[in-house]
Amino acid sequence: MRYHVLMPFHRIKNKNIIIKHLRQFNVVLHPIINESIEFPKENWIKPFVFGSPPPEVRWVYYYALNKFIGRAEIIDDDYYMFLSDDDFIEPNFFEKLKGIDTDFIVVSMKRGDTAPPGTRYGAGTLTCSWRKMGRRGMGGEQLILKGKHLKNEKFLDMHIADKKFASKMWFLNAHENFTFVPDAYIWFNFLEPGRWNK
Repeated sequence: MRYHVLMPFHRIKNKNIIIKHLRQFNVVLHPIINESIEFPKENWIKPFVFGSPPPEVRWVYYYALNKFIGRAEIIDDDYYMFLSDDDFIEPNFFEKLKGIDTDFIVVSMKRGDTAPPGTRYGAGTLTCSWRKMGRRGMGGEQLILKGKHLKNEKFLDMHIADKKFASKMWFLNAHENFTFVPDAYIWFNFLEPGRWNK
């Protein structure tokens, strides 16, 4: 069983630092791209290329994920998580998930110290809870799921598609198949200038 990081990728300037950061973890990185971006030829990096979306698509991030879900090999009992190309994972993140084998894992997310001017996302911490599944106070990065639940799914073309997806998983599956790990953190938009006091 392995963890797969699905990452729609367009911030080319972040490529090297993202690779350096994720290399420390035993994950498989799937950069999902629709442009010519070269990635190192390493076994743990598996780029997925998709064609440019039609003009009516509003949210390319979710379009890219849908293309991956529809065409890539997805392993039933491996875990899949969704990160943006400026998100980080705290250093001991996966140690906190050891021994968990439920189909779904929900973690917390720190959103930095300051919300940069003009951003739609505030700072602070989103602590995972069953009360927040698919609702305000949860981000898509917080949901990790086994591949068998990702197959044949599709994200909506809307801003809150990640919340809609999390809500669907919560209401369609037995709640004992979810494990909440409130002390395991995604670092949201860690590379966004002005958000984190580093």
